[in-house]
Amino acid sequence: MERRRLGSLDYFDGRGGCVGARLARLLEEASIQRLDDSGGVCETFLCQGEEYLASPPRTASGAAVFSFTPKKRVLTEASQMARAARAAGYSLMILRMQKDGKFGKVWVLRPVLRHFTGGRLTYYEDTNSIIDDLKSSPEGANILAVHVLTPEFSHLTSHHADRVVSQLRYQQEVLL
Repeated sequence: MERRRLGSLDYFDGRGGCVGARLARLLEEASIQRLDDSGGVCETFLCQGEEYLASPPRTASGAAVFSFTPKKRVLTEASQMARAARAAGYSLMILRMQKDGKFGKVWVLRPVLRHFTGGRLTYYEDTNSIIDDLKSSPEGANILAVHVLTPEFSHLTSHHADRVVSQLRYQQEVLL
C-alpha cells in the first residue's frame, strides 16, 4: 500500500486488505466508533443548500465521515467537506472515489471490519444497496448498519439494516 498526496489531501492506494488494515488502525488510533456517510446523512447538518457551513452543529465524538465523492469533484469539494466536518467535531474523513464494486464502500469496509479491534462500529448510510451488500457479507455481523431514509428515496428501504431511521432521527442520535 502506498500513501500519496492529491493537492492537500493524503490518500492510499493498494490492495483491499492492505488498505483495510491501515484504515482499521487509523480508526482505532482516532477512537472511532461511528461512520457517517456524507450525502443524505451528515450533509443534512454540515450544509445549507449546496454550501458547507463554517460553523455546523457539533456531533458526538468518536465519529468519522465515510463517503463517496467522484474523482472529478474531490479537489473542489473535499477540502470544503473536510473543513465543515472538522468544525462539526469529526475526527477523520475517509473518501472513496468509487461508490460500488471494486474500490467502492463495501469493498473497503469488509477488510476494515476484518482488522478492526476497537469494538463494533456503527455505520449510518442512506444507500440501501450499500447496507444490504455489507450486511450480507461475512463481515456484516461486525458492524451495526443504520439505514438513514432520505425523502426522495424513502421507498428504497434496506432489507438487512440493523435499524432504519429518518434523517431527523439520525440528527437527534448524533448531534450534541
